[in-house]
Amino acid sequence: MTRYKLAGCLALAMAAVGFIPAGMGVAQAAGTLIWGMPAETDILDPHATGGWSTYQITYQIFEGLVKEDLTDPTAATPALIPGLAKSWTISDDGLVYTFSLREGVKFHDGTPFDAEAVKFNFERFWDESSPNFYPKAKAFVIAYTKWIKSVEAVDPMTVRITLTAPNYQWLRQGLQSYGQPLMISPASVKEYGNDGVAAHPVGTGPFKFVERDQGVKTVIENFPDYWGKKALLDKVIFRPLQDPATRVNALESGEIHMMSPPWDEIERLVSEGFVLTTNENVPFINYIHLNYNFPPMQDIRVRQAINMAIDREGIAKEIYAGTARAEYGMLSPGTDAYDPNFKSYSYDPEGAKKLLAEAGYADGLKMVFEIPQYGTGEIVETWIQRDLAKVGIDLELRKYEWVTYLGKWAGGMTPDIAMNEIGWGMSTPAWIGIVARCDTIAPNGQNSGAYCNEKVDALLDEAIVTADPEAAAALYQQANRIIMDDAAFVPVVDDMQPMMLAPNVKGFVNPPEDWFDLSIVSIE
Repeated sequence: MTRYKLAGCLALAMAAVGFIPAGMGVAQAAGTLIWGMPAETDILDPHATGGWSTYQITYQIFEGLVKEDLTDPTAATPALIPGLAKSWTISDDGLVYTFSLREGVKFHDGTPFDAEAVKFNFERFWDESSPNFYPKAKAFVIAYTKWIKSVEAVDPMTVRITLTAPNYQWLRQGLQSYGQPLMISPASVKEYGNDGVAAHPVGTGPFKFVERDQGVKTVIENFPDYWGKKALLDKVIFRPLQDPATRVNALESGEIHMMSPPWDEIERLVSEGFVLTTNENVPFINYIHLNYNFPPMQDIRVRQAINMAIDREGIAKEIYAGTARAEYGMLSPGTDAYDPNFKSYSYDPEGAKKLLAEAGYADGLKMVFEIPQYGTGEIVETWIQRDLAKVGIDLELRKYEWVTYLGKWAGGMTPDIAMNEIGWGMSTPAWIGIVARCDTIAPNGQNSGAYCNEKVDALLDEAIVTADPEAAAALYQQANRIIMDDAAFVPVVDDMQPMMLAPNVKGFVNPPEDWFDLSIVSIE
């Protein structure tokens, strides 16, 4: 089938579900941005959801007390700025946070935002003694809530939160993608129930939810009563288009305005006039969890061999076409602890073979690698499979739909699985503890491979209470060195978040974060 014919089929199919192609003019005139996403997103309850792709939608609908400034693409790390709190203070001992809330803010359902609404939200995802408590939410937001001692509504527009111990990353930890402590309408929870609000998300953001047709589209529209600067777009449509060729055809035919491009199509699309944007400080690493519950993986020589067998530099150059860098550690770019010069295991297939022989696997080893379907094909995973085959590891790729995969990954690997993968990271270096601490081993957290080293935990405990950023960064870097000495993970590449835009998309900023502020975007 030619590209022209495929694009025509797409137009007919999308028209059948009420989708108006941008190239026909109607979407442009209405100020509608159409985003072709590589996978369907998780539920739209911010307290009980995970993944950056979901946050691309919930970020537009919901807000927290504090925000990251996503309008500056040159920042190494996004600056913290006021959100629903117009200001805040932190006590000298680092324990008490007092937030002064904005007056006159309303949720999309018209109900008021105030200190009682804040208290309701915190009770929902933190306070087990409250009738508003939702256990599923706490499981997602635990990295943020485990520090909380008390939440008080001091007066109608003031909230005081007291921590159990200092945590100088705590504010930024509340602005990340896996469990989002953002403010939802208490009235919506009372109307739809804890499980029902995911289908009726009500926040205070510049866009409000309109509809979701699972697997087809999610639609949000401009909220005219937004407290801050109004969004320029009238509407945003998120279209899950998993097949890379389908996304490319949709962009070229004008049916979508933006997408994450297949790497091998980047040069051609740019030559056709489409606009490529990247950011080298996006806090994102594509990495592999090695499963300590898989018996052969308990031998450090096996873990080291896997690290040495994978040609990261080749993957970055040959597959990512210059939109990624090889990574050798677990501290993601975009944090003040990231060291671009850190290097752990160089590509050394002969050395890997030797280690495997010493571990008793000279005749080979079979492993299962769980991977997600995420709209990029299995190009990287096939490369890894080939590299491991060269050193005697027979790797079976076992693939799952994205949302299903997230559940399996977060639940931890069973002993028959050797490894799985994820693309993750945060603009706080404390993220490294979410995936590498003893007390975050799944299902108590997102340490999917069950890695545990008490020395790492001690360093992370010290770093979190260290107010001086340089001293804290040194502690995080020391923890990172131990983690890689243990060969507990296989960092592969950092993704510079390439996004391909139609030339009529104006004002888009690709920030040092995994999601975008769509309120500043317009369609020419």
